[in-house]
Amino acid sequence: MFLLIAILLAFVGGNGPGWLVAIVVTATAAGITLPDLDSRLRLGHRSALLHGILPPALALLDQRTWGIAAGLGFGIGCHLVADLFPGRMRGFATIKLPLWGAIGAGWSYLWIIGNAAGTLLGGLVVLRRIADGRAVAGALAGAGIVGVAYLLRAEGGWRALLMLALLGWLATR
Repeated sequence: MFLLIAILLAFVGGNGPGWLVAIVVTATAAGITLPDLDSRLRLGHRSALLHGILPPALALLDQRTWGIAAGLGFGIGCHLVADLFPGRMRGFATIKLPLWGAIGAGWSYLWIIGNAAGTLLGGLVVLRRIADGRAVAGALAGAGIVGVAYLLRAEGGWRALLMLALLGWLATR
């Protein structure tokens, strides 16, 4: 639902910074839940198709949806960081590649770390390319609130939140 709203905002909404902030924040909310559509789509839980950079990359195909790409990057990145802390990294928790199957615990951790970094950093790069300082700050604040709200209730969320806070602090140094 959030993704549909973000698409409508991107194509029907205005062009100002407020619209961009709304698009990014709504797309962030969509990105947080998007990876778990894999089970409903019968792709297998933790499908590499939705637990990675592919959805934001597809949103980069049209310049009008770059705000969606940034938001999806932030949302999927938060989801992936939480996925780094499952009860046990085996079976249900491992990444599944199409036509291949589960890739095992070690490769799953590498996949999640690499794609979390790619989606989060990619979202930031895209956002800085399409927005000025105040819109970037507003979009990051809104996306941050959505991300924190998700991580506070997700399995492994506290550890993920602390990890993201440390990485954010290091990135600003």
